[in-house]
Amino acid sequence: MMSVAEPPPPERGQTADERGRDVSAEQAAFEGETTWARRLVRAADPRMLLSQAQDYPVGIKQFLQFCLILVYPAWLFLVLLAWPIWLVGKAFEGILYVLFWPVRAIHKRNNPEEYAAFQAELKARKEAKKAARTS
Repeated sequence: MMSVAEPPPPERGQTADERGRDVSAEQAAFEGETTWARRLVRAADPRMLLSQAQDYPVGIKQFLQFCLILVYPAWLFLVLLAWPIWLVGKAFEGILYVLFWPVRAIHKRNNPEEYAAFQAELKARKEAKKAARTS
């Protein structure tokens, strides 16, 4: 029995929560990759690009796949261009880690409770991100 304050159920269709996520199996596998490098390798696969046209009617799907095939060389160039940018970013991150080591060491020595709380927060964020990827 429905209460007066409760809205009536929708007459047709489903809500977004009932339908679930609108991604193909290929896209879900892409999102499930753990590292950025693996995502780049996965993005270079033409099946990943062509999966963007799934769930369209046949005529539109064929047209979209044709357009995506035409765009694929430029897409591949941009993906390959992302590799050196990623490597430079990782090197820069390592340099900053070494440069700011004294700052972290001083903070750890002078504020051990705050440092421990921050490390626990980072660990919780990492675990939450990992759990979100697996679900």
